[in-house]
Amino acid sequence: FIEGLDPPPPNTAASDIGPSDSLIFPPGFGNIYLGETFSAYVSVCNNSHLGLSRVEIRAELQTGTKRITLLDGSSSFLQAFPAKGHSDYVLEHELKEAGVHIMICTASYFESNGEERKVRQYFKFQVQKPLSVTTKLHFMENSIFLENQIQNITKLPLYLSLIKFEPSGAYAREDLSTSTA
Repeated sequence: FIEGLDPPPPNTAASDIGPSDSLIFPPGFGNIYLGETFSAYVSVCNNSHLGLSRVEIRAELQTGTKRITLLDGSSSFLQAFPAKGHSDYVLEHELKEAGVHIMICTASYFESNGEERKVRQYFKFQVQKPLSVTTKLHFMENSIFLENQIQNITKLPLYLSLIKFEPSGAYAREDLSTSTA
């Protein structure tokens, strides 16, 4: 996503020049849910006819509460980046927070004339909760009964291998799924 220094030659097809200074993502890539792994393929291209130097690529994922480094500039540092060259990265992160996420990709580099440049692009997407949990308390004599209703709110079937209630403090639990009546 580093923009070329020179415009493409006349009569150049779009497929011959590749991406420009923008990140290219599908307009709607579907739903992504909490607990899934976000994967992104980032291809950095030098579309110019001149080489670049000291290229540093950084990718971060910003959530509502934190900023996670997906690609550190030091691990993606390129001392020389030839004309028409490219460098590819696959980034992955397990999504542990629902809500709006923003992937921020930054490229900083020096042009052949020594001028420093920086390009930053943003990609925003929504991470959804796959389950809806409704809790009800029922008070009877000296007991409290807890009812949890779990609803799959995705469009695909889910398989739950274990549901376990862990009480706190002075409370005890009785596993009714193993009781015989």
